[in-house]
This record gives sequence, C-alpha cells and structure tokens, in this order.
Amino acid sequence: MRTGLVLSLGAASMVLAPAARALDLAEIQVYQSEVNRPGQLGLEVHANHTLRGKRDVEYPGQVPPDRATRVTFEPALGVTEWLEVGVYFQLLRAPELGVRYAGAKVRAKLVVPERVSGRFMLGLNIEVGRIPHAIEIDGWANELRPIVGYKDGFVLVSFNPIIGYAFTGAERMRPHFEPALKGWVNTQLGFALGMEYYAGLGLFDRRFAPWREQEHLALVAFDLTERARAIKHDDDEWEVNVALGRGFGPATAQEWLLKTIVGKPF
Repeated sequence: MRTGLVLSLGAASMVLAPAARALDLAEIQVYQSEVNRPGQLGLEVHANHTLRGKRDVEYPGQVPPDRATRVTFEPALGVTEWLEVGVYFQLLRAPELGVRYAGAKVRAKLVVPERVSGRFMLGLNIEVGRIPHAIEIDGWANELRPIVGYKDGFVLVSFNPIIGYAFTGAERMRPHFEPALKGWVNTQLGFALGMEYYAGLGLFDRRFAPWREQEHLALVAFDLTERARAIKHDDDEWEVNVALGRGFGPATAQEWLLKTIVGKPF
C-alpha cells in the first residue's frame, strides 16, 4: 500500500510539474550591434513556419508548434548613437485555429558605437514581454541578451549568451540559459552564407538540464551583405535574412523550420 501511494504521488508530480521554458519561436535571430541613427525609424518583419514539429502539448491550453506560422512586426527608433528602443507585435497562425494575437514586447538595445569598438561588436538588449498562455506557460518572455562579436568585410561572428526569465509562475526570476550563435562568410557577390545556432539549456541553478530536456536548433542562412548595400544611400538599405534548419534532441519543438527577416530604415 505504501509503495502504491509513493508511485501515485510520483506520477502526480510529473503531471503537475511545470513545463520548461522553451525557445522563443517568434523571434529567431542572433543580434548584432547596429542601431538606427538618432531620430531614425526602422521596421523589421520576422516570419517563420514550422514545417514539421511537435503535435502534442506540454501543458493544458498550449498551441502545438507543428505547421504553425509566426509573424512579428518590430518598429524601432534610434535615440542616441548607443541606444535604440523598439516594440514587438506578434501574431500566430496555427492549423484549425486561424490567426490569433501572440503577445507584445518592448526592448532597449544599448551598444558600444562602432567608432569606439571598431570591428568588434559589444552591446546588451533588454526585453520585457507579455505573452498569451497558449504560447508561453508563465505569460512572460523577458530576457537579457548580451551581444559579443566581430565583423569585417569578409566574415561575421556574433554570440548572444541570452538569459531568459519570467516574473510569474513556478520558475519566476530563475534564469534560463539560451545561447545563440551566428557566423557567415561574405561571398563578395552581394550576399553571405553561414550558419545560425540556438539552444535552450535550462536553469542556471540546476546546472542546466539533461540532454533529453534541452532544445537545439541549427540553420543554414542567407544574408544580404554590407558590400552589396554600400552602393545605395543609407535610407535605401534593406536587411534580408533567410534560413532553413532543423531541431535536434527529443525536447526541441520544431523538427524543420523556415524563417525570414526583412527590415528597412526610413
């Protein structure tokens, strides 16, 4: 009888245990240190589609990622040469659910100006967001995103050792580690080819999660390069990023993913 009770309690705790914080599927991007000029407004549109992903849910009410499409509109305003502020408006389209509101965020991006850092990229992006329960179990998607990298006319490497956290829920104010890495080589033909990598490694205070609970996503990426844009006026610059990749590990929500980012300053 005692053994049966212990087993029952153990099973109940597994059912009631909160789902781990997942990678942000609405904003799959490795940040760099560029900011809009003071007073300059810019707009980015992020879109990604899970070609194949998980169909089961991790908690009641969640929208599964399989065949879901996410679109984020991100207007941003340059304040100083080292500060840019922006907002995110997110939409989600899922099979049999149609289009629904997927949350909003505000952000501040602080960088070391290029005239000081040279070819190196140094900065910090701070985000606070309120997300519907169907997408984020805790209702919040907040992060501190350091930016460290190097860029010249031939190669780029950018690393974002992201610290994610929530204000509410069972894991409130407990930091998660979500590193992101991007690298490309300039073909000198107006575009660059490279790789992007994203991971969700779990809580710092638990010394991260075991492999079966981690998320890993790797993509092959295409980007317009500065050399291609340099022949145009600054206000005519376009940012274009297209990437295709897949997830690794049993906990990763998306098996195959296609994403695009298109941006323009005004």
